[in-house]
Amino acid sequence: MDYKPMISSIEFRGNDKTKDYIIEREIQHQINTVLDSSLAEEDRNRLDNLGLFSEVKWQAVPLENGTAVLQYSIIESIQKTPPAAFPTYDEKTGWSITGGWIIQNFRGRNQHLSIGGSIGAEDSYGLYFSDPWMFGNHVSLDLELGRTFFEHLFLDRSVASSGFELELGRWFGEHVKTMIGTGLEQKKFSNPLDTLSFSYIAPQWSIAYDTRDIFWNPGQGFHFLHFFYWKLDRTNEEKSALIWRQSYSTFISLGSNPKKLVLAMNITAHRRWGGKHDVWLKYFGGSYSVRGWPLPDRGSYSPSRQSFRFGHEYVHASLELRKDIIPKFAT
Repeated sequence: MDYKPMISSIEFRGNDKTKDYIIEREIQHQINTVLDSSLAEEDRNRLDNLGLFSEVKWQAVPLENGTAVLQYSIIESIQKTPPAAFPTYDEKTGWSITGGWIIQNFRGRNQHLSIGGSIGAEDSYGLYFSDPWMFGNHVSLDLELGRTFFEHLFLDRSVASSGFELELGRWFGEHVKTMIGTGLEQKKFSNPLDTLSFSYIAPQWSIAYDTRDIFWNPGQGFHFLHFFYWKLDRTNEEKSALIWRQSYSTFISLGSNPKKLVLAMNITAHRRWGGKHDVWLKYFGGSYSVRGWPLPDRGSYSPSRQSFRFGHEYVHASLELRKDIIPKFAT
């Protein structure tokens, strides 16, 4: 017979740094009600989705008076790293020395702050700050600024880019999230013959429907996204463009083993209206699109070789069978 006591209080253990209210605002189970194990599990998933904890568990602890305490036990992730630099490899650019300072749970308030840069194949520096509850009730703020320089992946050009981006987001209910933002960006694509310059304002808007149980490792649910991005060039209207990206994903659990076995499917489409210069070409290949092809280079870009992999608009689909091999411990 299921144990369904009256819950007289809710406690949290293990959150040495994270403020109690950060956890409390994710808990929907009420006190002075009968234990609802489904709701307690959903609360556990919401805490896991904060990205602050390596492990979250819940249990009902019986009391002498016949009621119980709903107790959430938490192991906090590594949330602050000392400033350091390491060799890193990026499949788009190659090897660089990358350094920075990352605070994952700034002030114990689920804020993220990072400052960093790199030298080598990619020369860059930047600052990023985010708070998923900056203005109350799931109204988020994301702010990013930086500069980067690298050799273009498949064109005979170097790329210098600098920009600033500000985004505000809000959840509506449990499953609908919207975002509105804007940015300023300057890009130069150069070679010994000429330089292509772009300077634009970039308003953007997105809406997502998300029923995934765990964002970083879903076992079930859907994720549908529509993202609109305008590039309004301040110097030449013909360079301006509107981009629409849509993505549809579903995750189906196969079995009840603690090490998840999940069937994952996705279809993504990308449309572009307006300026279509070669420097904005998309491609298939690498770990973020069609993985059967390697990343492109200047040889594969040649029209006589693999021109079908390049363009301004595309549709691609994926089918994956995912299996947990190593369980998540301290991260």
